Amino acid sequence: MKIHQLRIPTPFPVGPINVTLLVEDPITLVDTGPQTDEAFAALREQMRACGISLERIRRIVLTHSHEDHAGQAARLRALSGATVYVHPWEAERLSPAFDYTAYRHLLAELGVPEEIITQFEALRRRLRELIAPVPEIALLEDGDELTFERESWRVVHTPGHTPGHIGLFSEGRRLLIAGDTVLKRITPNPVLNPDPQDACRRFPSLRRFLASLDRLRELAPVSVFTGHGEEVQDFEAYRHEIRRHVQERQRAIRAALGAQTLTPWELSLRLFPEARTDQRFLALSETIAHLDLALSEGMVIREQRDGIEFYRAIPSP
Repeated sequence: MKIHQLRIPTPFPVGPINVTLLVEDPITLVDTGPQTDEAFAALREQMRACGISLERIRRIVLTHSHEDHAGQAARLRALSGATVYVHPWEAERLSPAFDYTAYRHLLAELGVPEEIITQFEALRRRLRELIAPVPEIALLEDGDELTFERESWRVVHTPGHTPGHIGLFSEGRRLLIAGDTVLKRITPNPVLNPDPQDACRRFPSLRRFLASLDRLRELAPVSVFTGHGEEVQDFEAYRHEIRRHVQERQRAIRAALGAQTLTPWELSLRLFPEARTDQRFLALSETIAHLDLALSEGMVIREQRDGIEFYRAIPSP
């Protein structure tokens, strides 16, 4: 099997996405890039340089359903007849029926003003222009095997960045295709999502993300293909660095709370005062993810008033 990393442009500050081309029957593409003409042309030309036309793709595996990773899946499926695979917890976001109702409820609980929720919803509609619904999807669960002519790769469920995020692991090569669970120079953002098993609750993204890193450690990969940027060769050092960053952010959360009681929205404004409107959702996502972790570890107290959450720090002994 030949493995090619393709760098596909995106309109986002994170820059290009890494798409992985696995050249062995059935030819498989891991992630696709966003639904833009620039991304489509880049994918076609880079695959052509590898001696493979778009029409030869037989499987498209999506690590998760974000626009920069899944945007071109429908177009490539229509062109090649490839089967599109995704974890069940990501499938709804790829369907035409996806709506924002559950998010509105979660955002209101966090104290987000109605006008800001409306702005977030408008931003979500603009982002949906970068991804086309996929009419037919095949599902991949943790532990499933993707079989090729001479080898196979195992599906690893790595929830955190999104609930249904997956990676692919080759036992023989000790190689991991990690998507956005591992990013060398960027801390993966635990994005706010409804819990797939109970849409009235939010998914405990940061806690599950850290558990995913611990699980990947047990695989002992010698190299990790990331969703953006360069490969990670020393996964254990990477995991330690992420843990250190989380501890720093937890201290910052407690310091920003001080002796006050704040909503997650109010706290996010303190932690990320320079964030632009289009960055506010990610800033809020990181804030509530860290609050949820702090709550689970007994570092903060949560109160509910009129359906809105408030948090205060527990004084250090």
